[in-house]
Amino acid sequence: METKVVITIDTEPDNQWDPALRKSPQFNNISELNKLQKLFDKFHASPTYLAAFSVVNDDTVSVLKDIAKSAHCEVGTHLHSWDTPPFSPPINGNGTYLHQFDSFTQRQKMINIDGLITDVFGIKPRSYRGGRYSFDDNTVSLLAECGYYVDTSVTPYISWEDDGGTNFKKFSSKDYFLTVKEKMNILEVPVSIRIKTKLPRLSKFAYLNTPNWAHAQGILRRIADFNIVWLDPSFNSFDDMRWLCDKLLAEKSGYINIMFHSSVIIPGGSPYTNNEQETKLFFQRLERLLDYLFSGCKLESFTLNEFYRFRKDFN
Repeated sequence: METKVVITIDTEPDNQWDPALRKSPQFNNISELNKLQKLFDKFHASPTYLAAFSVVNDDTVSVLKDIAKSAHCEVGTHLHSWDTPPFSPPINGNGTYLHQFDSFTQRQKMINIDGLITDVFGIKPRSYRGGRYSFDDNTVSLLAECGYYVDTSVTPYISWEDDGGTNFKKFSSKDYFLTVKEKMNILEVPVSIRIKTKLPRLSKFAYLNTPNWAHAQGILRRIADFNIVWLDPSFNSFDDMRWLCDKLLAEKSGYINIMFHSSVIIPGGSPYTNNEQETKLFFQRLERLLDYLFSGCKLESFTLNEFYRFRKDFN
């Protein structure tokens, strides 16, 4: 199977790492999405914009609507539990993960954001990523119920357990179909993440089999140059991302999944782009990555829904 490139963007308000901005969201980055889309157009790349409820409910969504009409892209769903109604108290944790709510509230949140995106864009969303990578068996059932084809919430080798999230350390890093009611009808497309280290076997065993509190990652970083590399230009160097792309191609991976948050495209929009210089560096890394994959490696770009159809036919 030929490797395809998918680009998945969490399309959300400015700097959702800041609790104050979660309560009073701003949407300056959404107004600047055309700059990002022009870069994709340069390489004939087809991004998937996974949109949060508050973005779709704000006037600035007109920018994304225009992009969706004129560009080869897809609009999917990115469910932030804190900005998607209903706002029932969580039953476990601080409410930043969907799975911290009861099953009825989870279902209502999913129905509400799905309905809003369908109404605003006139197209039923088919792809999904949970806010803060929230994911469990109930998520899969809800996605199937609401007619989704693709999930991209899984972050292999990463655990979010410390504050109530899912431990993905031992999840598969390949794409695979999830079985719902004895049918394979949801395609999981994990974020492209791999471990880079001088001592692969030792490092992976130690990291994957020790609890977070043991701080194995820090120890391994010192003794084995241990690093977890994401295909996210926000905080990964171009050299590391090129290493990861080459590794995925050598593995004959079915896909390469680039991901980042839309808010990184403006200064102050994220912890990774605090100023003009950091924002400029993000765009430089992203452009070099796109050039490497599309001009250098001659790969083809798919939206998530396109990749689902390709993968289903291939399977």
